[in-house]
Amino acid sequence: MKRIFLLCLLLLFLGVKAQVQRGLKGDYNTENFPELFFIWNSANPEVLEPSQFVLTENDKNIDFKFAVLPDSNIKLQKKSILFLWEDIATHKGQSDFAINLLSRFFTETTLNGNDKFNIAVFNRKKDTEKSVLQPLLQDFVDGNNKLSNTVKNHKSSNEHFKDFPLQSDLYLAINNGVDLLKKQPADHTGIIVVITAGLNIKAAGASTEMETVRQNALETGIPVYVIKYPLYGDTPEVNSLATSTYGLTSSSMEVDTALRQLQRFYNNFNSRNYGQDYKITFTTIAKRDGKMHPVHLMIDKVPQRLQSFTAPDMTFRLWVKKNLWLCIALVVVFIVIVALVIYLLLKNKKKKEAAIQANLDNLRREAEKIHQEQLTYQQKQEYEKCKAELQAAEYNLGQLMNLKNLFPRLQCRVGNENFTYNIRKPVTTLGRGADNDVVLNHYRTSNYHAEIVFTGTSFEIIEKVNTNKVIINGQFFQRATLQNGDIIGLGEAVITFYL
Repeated sequence: MKRIFLLCLLLLFLGVKAQVQRGLKGDYNTENFPELFFIWNSANPEVLEPSQFVLTENDKNIDFKFAVLPDSNIKLQKKSILFLWEDIATHKGQSDFAINLLSRFFTETTLNGNDKFNIAVFNRKKDTEKSVLQPLLQDFVDGNNKLSNTVKNHKSSNEHFKDFPLQSDLYLAINNGVDLLKKQPADHTGIIVVITAGLNIKAAGASTEMETVRQNALETGIPVYVIKYPLYGDTPEVNSLATSTYGLTSSSMEVDTALRQLQRFYNNFNSRNYGQDYKITFTTIAKRDGKMHPVHLMIDKVPQRLQSFTAPDMTFRLWVKKNLWLCIALVVVFIVIVALVIYLLLKNKKKKEAAIQANLDNLRREAEKIHQEQLTYQQKQEYEKCKAELQAAEYNLGQLMNLKNLFPRLQCRVGNENFTYNIRKPVTTLGRGADNDVVLNHYRTSNYHAEIVFTGTSFEIIEKVNTNKVIINGQFFQRATLQNGDIIGLGEAVITFYL
């Protein structure tokens, strides 16, 4: 449970630190050269801090002035809004919640005439289906009554799933929704609003992961908003998906509360989808030469697409004539400074290298001394004794296997490869590493994934790493006693145990 909680926190952190998209609006203003400014539009609607921006010219950081511009330039955008509705029978009350929420939203909300809507339900993808989504309308439409009636007339799914009954193909559905919005007119901004309990299918071989959806949504500029029906508690991973695509989340089992949140989301779609404008003013070191000069911008250590600027024309002769003595002084000072900096850097580098080498030598000597002190005769004797006892125990278990004629068979399937392995000793190792007894050559299987141990009365499987789990008959185990016919999952490898 602790590892799952830490994983969710990690996913939440990675989701929040999303790439800032969009870029330069218009062109650089060079009127007051060498002072320039440009307007940068960020896809992130939240106001960023100046400390998050790094501006470089000629591979050097340069100072700049920073101003957040008001959103007065935001125009009413045409939007294609797709509601995804998780329709799964085992989520009691969720379907009624979604029906009431959407029908009230379309009847109680003043919709912008430029907006188009569609609604699609999903649960699990069937092998014969091209998409997990089932759109309730053939195309995106406007009109409150038609949309409200479509929601009310939908029959909720009564399909139950034997394996992973509480989980849906949530990420696959969102990914299909992004692909559906790509087909909408180019002048329409795409938005996804998903109503979900937040539990994505976790079975081996799940076709879509959260990172795939996040990248697809970011590349197409489609934010994902989440109305979460927290039937099974908090699900932070889907929250991070919304945050990292610049959407918002709401969590409530009360229709009135969720409706207010959804209406707030809708009323702020234009400003959030537009993002935020920033005025960046800096003084360039470029000459008045009429040439292109590159400037690079990083936001939260992520490089942004920023085109070069064209410096105003000025001949070298004119510049020298107007700034002769300044030019001479600058050249002299520059040479002195560069020489001094190089001398100090080289001197400091030699000092650091000498100090580091001396420290390493001391550490090696101390480590060797400690190592020699620890390897006493008594420790060696105890090691040999423990080793002999372990070998004797394994020998006795091997003899007991022979006496009881216990030689289980493993039927293994890794991708398209099938093979059989007969257990002949008390400890059998399984993993991707070539020195395992049973080599499972697949990248989702750990090098030393698990081992099967004969205890004298039964055979147990033990997880050797905590990054990849051991699945037995669809459930996770760290250690379990194997029964005849058990199906073991190690990454993408599937093993049937026959006793």
